[in-house]
Amino acid sequence: MAGRAWGRNMTQSREVQLREALESKDRQIAELTASGEQLRAGIDGLGAALWDWDLKTRQLYVSDHFLEMTGYQREEFTNNMARIPKYIHPEDMAAVRDIFTDYLEGKINRCGFEMRLLFNDGEYHWVQARALVTRDSENKPLRIVGSLADISEKVRAEEERDRLFNLSVDMLAVGGFDGSFHQLNPAWVRVLGWSRDDILGETLLSFIHLADVDVMKGALEALRDGDPARGVESRFRCRDGSYRWLSWSSYPYPEHELIFSVVRDVSDQKEAQTTLLEYQDRLRMLSTQLAIVEDRQRQQLATAIHDGLAQQLFGIRAQVTLMKYPEKLGDYQTHVQDTLDILDDTMTEARNLSFELFPPVLHEVGLEAALTWLGHQFQIRTGLTFEVSVEGEGEELPEDLRAMAYQSVRELLNNVYKHAEATAVNISINNVPGFVTILVDDNGVGFEISREKEARAQQESGFGLFSIRERLRSVGGRMLVDSRPGQGCRVFLSMPRSS
Repeated sequence: MAGRAWGRNMTQSREVQLREALESKDRQIAELTASGEQLRAGIDGLGAALWDWDLKTRQLYVSDHFLEMTGYQREEFTNNMARIPKYIHPEDMAAVRDIFTDYLEGKINRCGFEMRLLFNDGEYHWVQARALVTRDSENKPLRIVGSLADISEKVRAEEERDRLFNLSVDMLAVGGFDGSFHQLNPAWVRVLGWSRDDILGETLLSFIHLADVDVMKGALEALRDGDPARGVESRFRCRDGSYRWLSWSSYPYPEHELIFSVVRDVSDQKEAQTTLLEYQDRLRMLSTQLAIVEDRQRQQLATAIHDGLAQQLFGIRAQVTLMKYPEKLGDYQTHVQDTLDILDDTMTEARNLSFELFPPVLHEVGLEAALTWLGHQFQIRTGLTFEVSVEGEGEELPEDLRAMAYQSVRELLNNVYKHAEATAVNISINNVPGFVTILVDDNGVGFEISREKEARAQQESGFGLFSIRERLRSVGGRMLVDSRPGQGCRVFLSMPRSS
């Protein structure tokens, strides 16, 4: 019983305290309402752009600083709330009305917003507005006291910042420590194809190539520790499924757990580096091949001299030696004729050898005559059917280009003889303005075009296709190979008339 009485006493005590608090609040509100002149005097004394709106009397009062900031006279505002909407930019009116309504109805706890307000100079200025409502015991609003601050300079600075942000050629990003994206400039859309909404809805690592994920995780860890990450490169997935190489220079803002990044597309540089490394490898291979070719040509020349010219010269010497002993010769005239015949064959062998290496007809007549002569000699030596055709007319190539074209065709014919198992070879020369194209076409076994096949051909065939291509490339020409197993091989050589 004593416990129940103690509980009733406590409840009654709380009711008394609550009633007294409400009565005190009502008195304060009444005093505040009754002392409007004192409130307004206090507003002027603060030296700020303040305003006071009495919701019961519909009276509006603005501070002296408010009038000084906007350039208006006091009578333009006093007791004239109906005119207020004309000062607010039409595009901002609906948002301002909604915020005030929600605040007065208690749907939001704070009332603050930015809007454009028409000043007396005829220009709209960006202002930041704040408001605080006073309510009666029934929670009905009695009056609103608010402030204004001119933020035009701040907005202009932000617009300039946003303009630079949006027009930047580099990709700019603001993200979080968790790898999320908060803000992106339009360069992301241009470079990667994604819309900004597509990227903002995902995390950084979801776009990174699997091989580069660990690199980016390490960069994020460093940024969380407060260390900037400069020049971090990774592949970023584009909308079409391809990847672009991006270089990240990122700086942390630990107080807000934000990361600011300047990102550059370095795909072209990476491709150029890869191409440069490939060219270095190819040049090393070409240097090796040139050394092999020089050695092979020396071997071929030595073999030709030893097996041909040397043997014939030895025979001539033997014949001449016999002439020292005429008594041992049956028919002296016949012996002399035999010696002359061997000498003629030797001269022919020497001429053919020198002609094949660099025929005088190439220098004296031109490329077409030289290739025709080469084909004739090739047919005699190999038994393959050979045909040369010419289309169009043009000026003769410079001597260095003629030599390059001749040596390239000669090397291709050697490849046909060694590897193609062909029975016929056709050469077509086509003269077009500024260029000469040569087609070497055989009916051999053909091959599947690949780097492995080409590398093997280089090892087996002197200069090889690679070396021919590189020599043509050095003078602005090119080589194309078209072949299929069982369908022969067609090699197109093209070079400008002036290197």
